[in-house]
Amino acid sequence: MNKFIARRDNKIIYCSNEIGVKPILSKLNENIDFYKDADIEDTVVGKAAASLYVLAKIKFIYAHTLSEAAKSYLEKNNVSFKYDKLVKEIRNRSNTDMCPLEKSVIHIDDSVIAKTALENTIQKLMNQKKSQV
Repeated sequence: MNKFIARRDNKIIYCSNEIGVKPILSKLNENIDFYKDADIEDTVVGKAAASLYVLAKIKFIYAHTLSEAAKSYLEKNNVSFKYDKLVKEIRNRSNTDMCPLEKSVIHIDDSVIAKTALENTIQKLMNQKKSQV
């Protein structure tokens, strides 16, 4: 089962097993309209992913797990969605704190600014990983 599936007119246009916002971000950077009017199925959708979905003009999102911040952001931006489980927040991988990507956009309402904040956070995290090697 793929963690991320994008469909348009009931045809799969992209799927990925990458986690987090990578599958959304990589295609958005290639073509900002790649996901326009698509339906997305995603395992975990927090505000980080929700911000990118709004930017990408997604039509519908089915999330297995959705954060409360993502839910209110999608509602505010009139994006239709369905979910299996609503959680207070998306946690980091060690479950000690909120996900760093989620944290970087939690107070940002503009999806363009959110995308920049996410890319900066991802860069910082990758640099930290490199320095630990």
